[in-house]
Amino acid sequence: MILKEPILVGLTQLWANKLRSFLTMLGILIGVGSVVGIVSISDGARKMLLSEMDKLGGSNLIWVSPPHRWVRRNGRWQRRAYDAYLDNNDVRRISDCSEHIVSVLPIVRVSGMATREMNTSSCTILGTVPSYAEAMDWKPERGRFFSQRDEATWQKVCVIGDKVYDDLFPGGTDPIGVDIKVANVRCVVIGVMKAKSVFGNDWGYNVLIPSATAQHRMKGSERINYMLVNVDNSLNASKAERRIKSLLKRTKAHGDEYRVRTAQSEIKRAEDALFIAKLVTGGIAAISLIVGGVGIMNIMLVSVAERTREIGLRKAIGARNILIFSQFLIEAIILCIIGCIIGIGLGFGLGHGIAAIISKTADMHFISVVSAKAILIAVAYSVGIGLAAGVIPAIRAARLNPVEALHYE
Repeated sequence: MILKEPILVGLTQLWANKLRSFLTMLGILIGVGSVVGIVSISDGARKMLLSEMDKLGGSNLIWVSPPHRWVRRNGRWQRRAYDAYLDNNDVRRISDCSEHIVSVLPIVRVSGMATREMNTSSCTILGTVPSYAEAMDWKPERGRFFSQRDEATWQKVCVIGDKVYDDLFPGGTDPIGVDIKVANVRCVVIGVMKAKSVFGNDWGYNVLIPSATAQHRMKGSERINYMLVNVDNSLNASKAERRIKSLLKRTKAHGDEYRVRTAQSEIKRAEDALFIAKLVTGGIAAISLIVGGVGIMNIMLVSVAERTREIGLRKAIGARNILIFSQFLIEAIILCIIGCIIGIGLGFGLGHGIAAIISKTADMHFISVVSAKAILIAVAYSVGIGLAAGVIPAIRAARLNPVEALHYE
């Protein structure tokens, strides 16, 4: 009941000057909307990152690859003087170097296209092992994946993505058992993979063949481009990473330059980048809140000047200083809270709008995530700004001399 009268009087005053009140809270509205929108996009990006990483095996994955062929020295890109690579011996060594390693997936990239009669498909040709389908959670929609026997005997078989199937079999005919050319090597189609996309990259344009077939029948070498290592638990990924690095240093020339990265480290790197972006953009948006607070303080000082006679009259009939003080302070807080509520709605719309644009342009499912924590922070900031902006005008109003106030023109 103590706060009821100041709140009603405050709302009445704001409604009596609707345009001025709206323009005053505009800074708060824009600031809160920007902060909520930015936080929702950042949290949505983090959620998307974790979701996409799960498609790659989650945080149990480790990437192992040789050093880059080119290195930047003295401002110029130069080719390394030595040749560094991974091969089948490294796959066997890494498989045995830690009890936490579940599987090692060698990846052999082959340049070329897939063709069938007059139809062609620009695709990515990857040589790998049978456990790839299980580790990557990417199963055939029809037919089967290649087997250990196919791998051991260098069978000329392939499993194609759904987009490659559309390109090579436009009539929708059954592809199983049909010969196609993969990098000018005739292979039999034994399966078609389910549709899958990771980080906007459509896996439907992949053609998978046994790694031994890629090495011996297409490239003439046991070299592999990189390998994917799956561990039993994300908590053990760092242990396995250290074991792999130690093994490479012992067994490879320039082994300390080989790149070993865990999914956890990649997620942390991306999260750090998102956090910095959130701080920078959030700081810019916070300037709007500060400007809004200054605007509210200014308009409250004007309101005190305009209502000087009213203040004097209220004091003359017995209103205490604390009541006058709380009246103007509550009015400032109400301005901020109303601006905050509208700003939260604006932030929702901003977040969903940007998410829709990203989803359409990047061809991936992106959502904005507005957490209760972000809303509470926005409300707390708005109340804080209202208190900071209203306290000086409220003090000035409370200190007015009633006699002088009544004679104010």
